[in-house]
Amino acid sequence: MASINLKDKKLFGNEAGEDESLEVLNSYYIDHRDFECFFDVDEKLSIVSARKGMGKSALLSRLQYKLQRDACYNSPIIIRVKGNALLGLGNFKGDDHSYLENYWKQIICKRIIVEIGNRIGCALTSNEMSMVELSELDGLKSKNLIGGLISRVKGKIPLVGAEIKSSLPENLDALLQNYQDENANSNVWLLIDDIDAKFENTPENQAKVGSFFSAIRALSFELKNLNIRTTVRSDVWSCLRHLEDLDKLQQYIIEIFWSKKHMQDMLAQKILVYVQKHYPKSKAAKYKLKGDYNKILDLVFKSPIEWRNNKEARLFDAISAFSNRRPRWMGQLCRMAGKKADETLYANKIALDHINYILSDFGGHRRDDLIKEHNHQFSELKILIDSLRATKKEFTYSELHSVLKNNYIRSRELESIPVIDGKPYEEHEDLGDFLYKLGLISRIHDDSKTFTHFTDDPDLYRSIENRNDNIVWSIHPAYRTFLNIR
Repeated sequence: MASINLKDKKLFGNEAGEDESLEVLNSYYIDHRDFECFFDVDEKLSIVSARKGMGKSALLSRLQYKLQRDACYNSPIIIRVKGNALLGLGNFKGDDHSYLENYWKQIICKRIIVEIGNRIGCALTSNEMSMVELSELDGLKSKNLIGGLISRVKGKIPLVGAEIKSSLPENLDALLQNYQDENANSNVWLLIDDIDAKFENTPENQAKVGSFFSAIRALSFELKNLNIRTTVRSDVWSCLRHLEDLDKLQQYIIEIFWSKKHMQDMLAQKILVYVQKHYPKSKAAKYKLKGDYNKILDLVFKSPIEWRNNKEARLFDAISAFSNRRPRWMGQLCRMAGKKADETLYANKIALDHINYILSDFGGHRRDDLIKEHNHQFSELKILIDSLRATKKEFTYSELHSVLKNNYIRSRELESIPVIDGKPYEEHEDLGDFLYKLGLISRIHDDSKTFTHFTDDPDLYRSIENRNDNIVWSIHPAYRTFLNIR
C-alpha cells in the first residue's frame, strides 16, 4: 500500500461531528453501552451532558441517522433544531420558573405543529386545518422550515406578539395533544442542540434554561408519540443542579465519558474507514478493529516511543494525554501533527517529534476555544489565562492565589475586576474556582495519573480541604507548552 496522505483532512474526520455527513459519521462512530437508552424508542426523554468537544452533537447525528434508516423507529417525523432557533421564537424575560415553563411549552409545541402542518397534504379534521393554517401563516409550506421559521415567526403566535387568525387555539400544546390522539402513527422525535449556548450563571439565565428542561420533561410525558432528546454542557448542568424541580430530571441525564480504549477505537476506526475507501485492495483494508487496532494505528503513527520513562509506550499514549479524552481535541491534534509530518523530509508516519512541534499552536487553539466559549462569562479571560505563563504546572490553593495576585490582580481595586460568571468578584478563590470550572486546572492525585474535574466534584475548589492546602492542582498538559510551562 502506498504511504497515506498524512495531511488529508478526511483522515481523522471532521472536528465538528454535526458538520460531518451522517453517512460518514456513522461509518466510524464508536457506540457506547451508556448510550443505549438515548436510542431507545420507549425512552420518552433523554438528556446528554458533557464538556465541549466530547461529542454531544455527534450523538444527536448518530441518532438522526438511525431514525432515518432503522425500521424499529417506524419512519418518524424528525425535527432537529438549535437552541438559539427556539430562543429566537420568543422573548424570555424574568425569572418566574412556572411562567417560563409554560412559555417554553408553547414555543416547542408551535415548532412541532408547524413541521407537522407543513407535511399534511389535505387537511380533513379541524385540528389538521389549524396546523396547516399555522404552517401557511408562517409561509413555510414547501419551503425550508428552519430558515423560514426564524425569519418569519415573531409576532405570529400568542406569547410572542401580534394577533393571529382567530380560528387558531391559544393553547398550542392542547392542539398538538388532540392531533396526536387522533393520529396514532404520528411519531415525532424532537432533537434540540445547544440550548445553553452563551449561558451566563445569573438567576435570569438559570430560570430560562432550567424552565426549558422542566418544559420538555412535562411535554414528553403529557403528549403521545413524542420523544425528546437534547444536550447540555456539564458545567451548565452543574450550575442548575440546585434549582427546584430539576432533581426529577437527573434520572434522564446521560454523561458522556470516553475511556482511553474508546478513544483508541475511535481513532483507529477513522483510519480504517479512510483506508478502506482510498486503498480498498490493500491488505490493510481487510483489517478488523477488534484485534487489529495496533496494526491500524501503526499505518499512521510511529511506535514505540519514550514516554514518561516508559520506553515501550505507544504514540497513542501521548495523543490520549494531550487530548483530555475529548474527540474534537484528538482529531485536531492528529490533523496538526499529520500536516507537520507531511512537511518533514522522508517522514511517512506521525512521530512524537511532530506532536511536540505543534503543541504550542495546539495549546493556543485550546486557549482560543476557551475564550470563544466562556468570554461572555468573564471578559478578561485571555488576560487571566496568560497570567499563568512561565509559572509551574502544579499548585496548592495558596500558591495559585499568589500567582493570580502577582500576575493578574496586581494592585487593582476589587471593583475593577470584571464580573465572573454573573457574580461580582470578591476574592482570589473566585478566579481559581472559575479556572477549575473551565477545565484549565484539575486536581491531580498522588499517583500522578488520576484527575478530578469540575464535573466530578463542582464544590471541590471551595472546600475546607482545598483551603487548607491539602489538594494539588495541575494545569492540563494541552496548555503547558503554549504557556511555557515545563
